[in-house]
Amino acid sequence: MLKDYASIAKEVRIKALDMIHRAQTSHIASNFSVTDMAVVLNENLKPEDRLVWSKGWAAATTYILLARRGIIPESDLEIFPKAPYINLVEIGVEGVETTGGSMGHGVPVALGIALGQKLAGTPGRVYCIMSDGELNEGTIWETVMIAPHHKLDNLTVLIDRNKWQAMGRTEDIIKLEPLEDKWKVWGWEVLRVDGHDYEALEKAILTNPSAPQVIICDTIKGKGVSFMEDSLVFHYKNVDDETYEKAIKELA
Repeated sequence: MLKDYASIAKEVRIKALDMIHRAQTSHIASNFSVTDMAVVLNENLKPEDRLVWSKGWAAATTYILLARRGIIPESDLEIFPKAPYINLVEIGVEGVETTGGSMGHGVPVALGIALGQKLAGTPGRVYCIMSDGELNEGTIWETVMIAPHHKLDNLTVLIDRNKWQAMGRTEDIIKLEPLEDKWKVWGWEVLRVDGHDYEALEKAILTNPSAPQVIICDTIKGKGVSFMEDSLVFHYKNVDDETYEKAIKELA
């Protein structure tokens, strides 16, 4: 592996916990499931690459990684969420391509960017981080059909496959599996990895696909804090003082 991803991910989780506790917001478990894959991707982005966060409820992680890249000042993390994601879009902050409030919108935005760059001959890859709950949205499957039609080998979608969505298990809400086959049938190059295995993530991200690519990252919701793992509770529950103290002991 090229970098000490584990140390970076630990720091990101601690900062996200602090931000969400201080702001008394929710979605801490959603941030923790995506941390490892987001860290590995962030550490391997080239200057010409672009990243769309379709998973908007991982805003804390988005802010932290933007600060790590020097795109926003570290001090912005102290006022989360009073400097809302949408403001960063409106003022044209590099690295923020879209807001992520509505499910299923980031992937077609990434498609549009990739198509524009392909037509213009612009270098670089377009990446999109999405949740698995978004796979219920029709806009996703329109994108899945359109990208191979335009031979967008400059587009990579990473799915945070933690197997939970707002109201329960994804397979109980709308069955998604076999997920690889659904993407392959339309002409995507499909990789499936352990979303907490840094070496496997790095290898997948550093591949050079010849078609639109999707990396399905099997993750654990709430990864890193035992009482949050594989549970829907901390999709919604805020982080009170007692929860914060218990969680920080496990992360520290």
